[in-house]
Amino acid sequence: MEALSPRDVNARIRINHAVDQAVKPSTAPLKSTHKEKDHPPPPPPEVIEPASFSQKDGVIYKTGQLLGRGGFAVCYEGQNTNTRQKYALKIVKSHMPQKKMEQKFQTELQIHSKMNQANIVEFHKAFSYQKCTYIVLELCPNGSLMDMVKKRKYITEPEVRFWTVQMAGAIKYMHGKGIIHRDLKMGNIFLDKNMNVKVGDFGLAALLMSGKDWQACRRTTLCGTPNYIAPEILSKDKSGHDHAVDIWSLGIIIFAMLTGKPPFQSATADEIYRRARERDYDWPKLNTSENFISKETKDLVSELLQAPQQRPLPDKIVQHAFFTCGWTPKSEEMTISLRERHPDQFQFPSLDKEDNLISSLRNLESLCLQCEVGPWTVPRKYTSTYREVEEEEKLGLTPAVPLAEGVVYRPFHTWLQEQVKNLNKNGESAVNILQLLKEVVSPASKKKYKNGSSLRSSLRSHHRNHAIQQREKPHSSANQDYERKIYTTSGINKKQTRSRFDQNEQRSHEPLKDLGDKLAVDMFNQLHIFDAKKDNHSEHKTHSNHSKAPFSIFHKSDIVKEVPDSKPDFILSRLRRLKVELERSLSSRSIAAETSIPRKKPVIVVKWVDYTNKYGLGYILSNGSVGSIFRAIPASPQDPQKGLNPPTCVLIRDSEKHLLNQNNPNWKDYGQLVPITGHKIEFYENRGDQGLFKAEVNAAKFKSVPGLNGEMFKLGIGQDEFDSRKKERIAIWRKFGNYMTQYGRDADYPLDENPHQSNLEADSSAATFVNFYQRWGDVGCWGFDDGRLQFNFPDHTKIILSADGTWCDFYHLPIKAARDLEEKGILLPQTLDERQHLSYPLQTMLNFTIRTIRTRSNRQPEIDPKILDIPEANNLRLKIEFIVQCINEWTTNGGIGISDLSVEGRLRWSGARQKVDTKVPYKHVWVCVGGRATDERKVMWFDPRVPDLILPDIDH
Repeated sequence: MEALSPRDVNARIRINHAVDQAVKPSTAPLKSTHKEKDHPPPPPPEVIEPASFSQKDGVIYKTGQLLGRGGFAVCYEGQNTNTRQKYALKIVKSHMPQKKMEQKFQTELQIHSKMNQANIVEFHKAFSYQKCTYIVLELCPNGSLMDMVKKRKYITEPEVRFWTVQMAGAIKYMHGKGIIHRDLKMGNIFLDKNMNVKVGDFGLAALLMSGKDWQACRRTTLCGTPNYIAPEILSKDKSGHDHAVDIWSLGIIIFAMLTGKPPFQSATADEIYRRARERDYDWPKLNTSENFISKETKDLVSELLQAPQQRPLPDKIVQHAFFTCGWTPKSEEMTISLRERHPDQFQFPSLDKEDNLISSLRNLESLCLQCEVGPWTVPRKYTSTYREVEEEEKLGLTPAVPLAEGVVYRPFHTWLQEQVKNLNKNGESAVNILQLLKEVVSPASKKKYKNGSSLRSSLRSHHRNHAIQQREKPHSSANQDYERKIYTTSGINKKQTRSRFDQNEQRSHEPLKDLGDKLAVDMFNQLHIFDAKKDNHSEHKTHSNHSKAPFSIFHKSDIVKEVPDSKPDFILSRLRRLKVELERSLSSRSIAAETSIPRKKPVIVVKWVDYTNKYGLGYILSNGSVGSIFRAIPASPQDPQKGLNPPTCVLIRDSEKHLLNQNNPNWKDYGQLVPITGHKIEFYENRGDQGLFKAEVNAAKFKSVPGLNGEMFKLGIGQDEFDSRKKERIAIWRKFGNYMTQYGRDADYPLDENPHQSNLEADSSAATFVNFYQRWGDVGCWGFDDGRLQFNFPDHTKIILSADGTWCDFYHLPIKAARDLEEKGILLPQTLDERQHLSYPLQTMLNFTIRTIRTRSNRQPEIDPKILDIPEANNLRLKIEFIVQCINEWTTNGGIGISDLSVEGRLRWSGARQKVDTKVPYKHVWVCVGGRATDERKVMWFDPRVPDLILPDIDH
């Protein structure tokens, strides 16, 4: 059998002479196959699409070259003579010899028309013309992966990485919609004009139920192409197969792209099946292969070709070491020249340099985000295709095969959107459109509407009748208020949803009990996006002006720069990806693969003082930098009614030494509030939706002088109001610093200090500062400018998470001390000096005690037996789960720091605390500075001996 045969095989091959025909020279079987499968005749020079709602005069397609042949279809290029847009016209005979074939074709139309993803061939419409049915599809002018491999013999690893991520994204989408493709192969993976892969040909696709039915529903139809067919499809038992068959096919495709042939290629189909069942395949030897194939590649393919229940899901696939062991190209690097020839020697960089490694990782993350696959993507709920087909049938829009002359079948969502836009164009109000949409997709609509045309008439009739009614009665303010509420709850004005009022309002206006209401609200939201550009123009303008902060700390002469990656929308997106990664690590039951990326010990907060009831927070970093985060405070202390300055930050690098030596007459900056001979002082201003802005000021501007009568060194009066605001913050910064260095205690609970500070390899010049602080009772969180988060727990442990959530630094108690604290509530003072530091991938640290078998392929690290029980003894998993709760509040409420402050709804840490030899009760504080929440602060008494006792708030 030809290695890259495009033929579909839907039944076992039992007759030997059929196999003999398959192994003859390629021209002979192709001819006989075409005759046997009864392809339609070539299309006429012009194909006419009948008139429809969106095309009043119909469309004429000028047919072009033959693109390919399938099982019972041919595909030609077609150009819309009006728009000059080119499409692929898939053509089948309208009348098919068997009823089963008609049902299959109807299923293909229904499934493919519901697919809307960047790496799936787009379905536009279908219609009948001259005894043939034409499906208008997205044109992929660069052929298929099979065409490319035939020309080039193999594809290089960087290209394979790029296209595998895209295929994984398409597979994730299909499976999320309840669809298994069942015929993924290189011949069905096409390349668009930009060399992106597009999954096509849904002729064998099957539909699975959603929810609980997903696990129970397994197909038993024998289908697929022999070289790509999964073993469970061939099984004689009745267990059937599910979405895992597509993962198997992906493994076959990767192997075939790299080697030029599928792994189980043999002379007969039976031999292919045997080898597939036994996983009997070999990679080309180094001395015979022209292509470089890494051990990571081989390991990935072996994982994809496992038993069904062991095959990884798409999100897990793109996290394999294969995607980080070599270069992942950018989209612009995937040029059309690759269709004909291999990439140039230096087209794809190696990862020898650290900069190349970082760039490649960024390319990978960006690509995964585009394809909505991997740990960086926001979790998404898909509407089941089964439910969409149900709604389509309810409205009488199911395609009848053969399609009747004059009928144009289009995606249901596209059709409904046109109805809504038509109503909007004719002046229908948003409230009434939403109500009408709910009526249209309600269960009763099946009785009301028999076909698409009658529904369109009803929509137009409804609009005419309602318009007459509206002209005859005055507009009520109540109706306007209700309409305004709908606009808010539609999610279009995202900034408004950040307030607690709007969140509650949103929840109260979500009658999404069935798919009908979901479709209605979804269509309404799209309509409002279309409308709101002009309606909300003035609103956005006002908001933008407000965010310019009229009471800024910066003078127009200050050199002010925008801080990268500090806008709230970017931070929120990063938090969503972080939450996904943390949940993935929690659900994993294996340790992560070894990483060759060296990691420096992180810069962390080692001392702090919480004065959020008035000013904000002071902190000292492990690299010796001292900073402050200020809440919004009056712009003019003499006139508090004048207004507030926005939240600000101050950072003075390497200034801890100065605070410790400022009263030493031999110190170079003796008596000064700040080290005037040191680094420039960094001021940051939070401008809301615009993000953070930074200005550096020479420290000498804050030189202080002793009083005439020997008083303490003091700052002079500011030259202007902007200078005065800066000096005011420097004065508070110094008070915070003195408190931390002299007294070493937080205002509400003891200072927590890193016992290994002197051993940290921290660069004092590193661009690290804290721009966010939040506290949940006695759990504190610091947010760094690079996206890292530090959580401090009341058992004096610290968790520092990388921005992407993959890496964890854990400062922990010794095992015995942790267990004594958990069981007895005892924490001896000397224990704090015995704390140690673990630094591993989070997935690994959560699974230290999981037994693993180390092989040459899995590249899993060996864990020192002495530290295996540390994470469990210190409740690491419970702490990560609490962190996920915190981040979930942020992402749900629309911004970092926005949490429930009600007495009943506040997040509370339920883990270990000191109960013996400690002063009780003490204060628990809920507050946020530097985030998207207000400066509201809640305080209550807490007794660790009765942690479940919730006391009322106290005045503070």
